[in-house]
Amino acid sequence: MNKDEAQEFLSQSKVGVVASLRSDGYPQSTPVWYRYDGETIIIWTDKNRHWVKNVMRNNRVSFSIQDDAPPFAALTLRGKGEVVDQLNNSGLKEAKDICRRYIGDDDVDGYVEPYWPKLHTFVRIHPERINSWNRGY
Repeated sequence: MNKDEAQEFLSQSKVGVVASLRSDGYPQSTPVWYRYDGETIIIWTDKNRHWVKNVMRNNRVSFSIQDDAPPFAALTLRGKGEVVDQLNNSGLKEAKDICRRYIGDDDVDGYVEPYWPKLHTFVRIHPERINSWNRGY
């Protein structure tokens, strides 16, 4: 994929997989909802999840998305993860923007707002290298 195709691929509503490094050195892969803002991957999450604690200890991560049908296009990236607590309205908007990609406008408020008072952590992945391909076979 060229750069524009890769950016378009990241903008689709695919489930991503973030891989972090556990304290024993093994990778941990976790499926996540995300949003691509044109520069970084943003994930709304709970700071007590193991993969988030991994990122706080060692910020090296990888991230991937892929098609599950021919031609099996895919994109992988590696970069640095940044864990941020965001208690303000822009964080609430970001959480809704991420979830809207997966559940739609009609259900997003009812999905996000009950969780927001206790769940206001984001992981932002700053890509350092992106690999992608249009054909997986």
